[in-house]
Amino acid sequence: MNQINIQHVMKTVHKKQNWEGSFTYQEGYEVNEQYTEVKFKMEIILTGNSFTGTSTDTESQNVFNKPTKIHGFVDDEKISFVMKYPCTYFKDDKGEIILDPSTEHPDIHYLGFFEDNKTYVRGNWEMTIHEEKYGDGYLDEIVNGEFEMRIYS
Repeated sequence: MNQINIQHVMKTVHKKQNWEGSFTYQEGYEVNEQYTEVKFKMEIILTGNSFTGTSTDTESQNVFNKPTKIHGFVDDEKISFVMKYPCTYFKDDKGEIILDPSTEHPDIHYLGFFEDNKTYVRGNWEMTIHEEKYGDGYLDEIVNGEFEMRIYS
């Protein structure tokens, strides 16, 4: 009797996507910073429903020597990702960016929903900037804003 060997080969497909858009500051920011629009570009490599990538934005691109790291997932109508700058930064009284390389930047959590045949996303972001133990739980100081982005070639 002949034995047939069937070998299943799974091929992982990596799909590169480029997105551009903007984010705004809202809750937790000075009034003069709220609704300020910051443009960004993102390059991701999508593998299945997960992705990793990098991002640059017009506010911080001239102060960091490497891009921001991103990882996340897509699920039907939504996209969720975490962005992390190379280190903590803030603006001084003159609006100049000050880096603190000794401190890790908090994760920034983005959640958006697809529109226009999955070529456009609109959503919100938030970042916990301080956490303090209070009783049996924690009090979090959170800043947030909105974002939108569109896929481009």
